[in-house]
Amino acid sequence: MTVAENRRAGCDGCGRSTRLEALTTVTMPNGDAVACCPRCEPHARSAAETASTLEQRRQSCDGCSRTLLETELEEVVLDDGTVVSCCQSCIAETPDDTAADADDDTAADADDDSAENRPTTTAHHRCTQCNDGIDVEPFRVTTVDGRTERLCPPCKVRAERDGIVSSVDMRETRARDVLGVDEDATEDEIRTAYRRNVKRAHPDRPTGSKSAFQLVTDAYDRLQTDD
Repeated sequence: MTVAENRRAGCDGCGRSTRLEALTTVTMPNGDAVACCPRCEPHARSAAETASTLEQRRQSCDGCSRTLLETELEEVVLDDGTVVSCCQSCIAETPDDTAADADDDTAADADDDSAENRPTTTAHHRCTQCNDGIDVEPFRVTTVDGRTERLCPPCKVRAERDGIVSSVDMRETRARDVLGVDEDATEDEIRTAYRRNVKRAHPDRPTGSKSAFQLVTDAYDRLQTDD
């Protein structure tokens, strides 16, 4: 009896040494079996269920028609109010006159400026997972165990793949794009833009739909929330 009680192993979750009889095996969607202590078991089962759900939720890109995970698609509102779900490749190919003009200006200036004279890009944010500095707005992620993380795009994708993401808030830059307001827009300007867009996106209108209405509402709510 004493020998059996002394048999211990490390928990695959927290790494703590635990008696073998207290460990519980949880099978992940990829077939891997992890041994968890009583404290880590609920989190492991939740992660396994979330990962399984993510694997099953697949949808076709409205641009290239490839079938991808829903988390790999992003909703885009067209000029007529139609909402389409596109992969990152199709979104990148969407015409943007402003971006094109900026690219032309950059290309023209590149001939005059040498590499050593170009300003060094300064990271404005830091990923709470990899701790790397990032120039884009991080994703505000809530994990299955209730933690709030601010992740760079690669860490966000990795976290979703690992099944530890409970929800992902809309980014502020995305919300401004949906409402069509600038970064320095006042509260009144944001409110006016919301009212204009939400009327056009209402499901009762020919240009509206439930998805468009929800997207506009989520964007407005995001800009009302302090980051």
